[in-house]
Amino acid sequence: MRRLLTGLIPACHTPFTADGELDLATVERQASYFRSAGLRAVFVAGTTGECASLTVEERKALCDRWVDVAGDSLKIAVNVGHNCQADAVALAAHARHAGVAAVAAMAPSYYKPATVEDLVEFCIPIAAEVEPLPFYYYHIPSMTGVDLPMADFLRAARFRMPNLCGLKFSHDDLVELQACVALDRGAFDVLFGCDEALLAGLCLGVRGAIGSTYNFASGLYERLMKAFEAGELAAARASQLKAAELICALRQHTFLPASKAAMALVGVPCGPVRPPLRNLSGDELAALGDQVRALEVLV
Repeated sequence: MRRLLTGLIPACHTPFTADGELDLATVERQASYFRSAGLRAVFVAGTTGECASLTVEERKALCDRWVDVAGDSLKIAVNVGHNCQADAVALAAHARHAGVAAVAAMAPSYYKPATVEDLVEFCIPIAAEVEPLPFYYYHIPSMTGVDLPMADFLRAARFRMPNLCGLKFSHDDLVELQACVALDRGAFDVLFGCDEALLAGLCLGVRGAIGSTYNFASGLYERLMKAFEAGELAAARASQLKAAELICALRQHTFLPASKAAMALVGVPCGPVRPPLRNLSGDELAALGDQVRALEVLV
């Protein structure tokens, strides 16, 4: 299978102004920063991008802005998942017309699909709306509460969604991950979404990863991947341990607000988070800065 998305892909933050309005002007700074770090694709309006706190119109505007600034050097993949199927289809249609490279959608999280068949039926019109673009199912049960077997989903959906390319697999079930990677001799593109277990994913055959900390620490993970490819496992494990220490530091201050605050440490402030998330206090920001700088992992 031709793999559209490979390597490290930052799940980018959605920038807001100090009063919580969408800040589209900062998107160009994010894109420039990613290019300078050697990144070649971006995942827009996912969990890190606070998708559930954006209106449909804001998500469309954000998609348009990323396509505008991407040029030929950045592939834009956008999440169009929504609790309302019609809104997800509308977001998918907009993304296709905007010119994105790929589209993903997560499961609805209020009225949840109870079976694999329910999930397939929910995704079919979303995937159909973006044809011929690649469609990825975004598996993130920690947020959606939908934890259906993904290998079964791929088997059930492959002939009903011709443009189903694979999964954004944001789950720590490595047995399930391996089954998805191996299905039909690697027929599907499985993008791993657990930064703290990237090395394990590489060992199981993944070739692409989408994650929050790739926004500001991609160099650390690039070293990890290069060490793995060279068979230097001790060096790869050392980089993975450093990544785990970074993630633990972020979690001490609540992960998403802390990861967004970390963007200011690399010179690309993306503003506050939206309620019900809580922004870090001044003391928390100072402590986070000290912890993260001490790790020496910022790009």
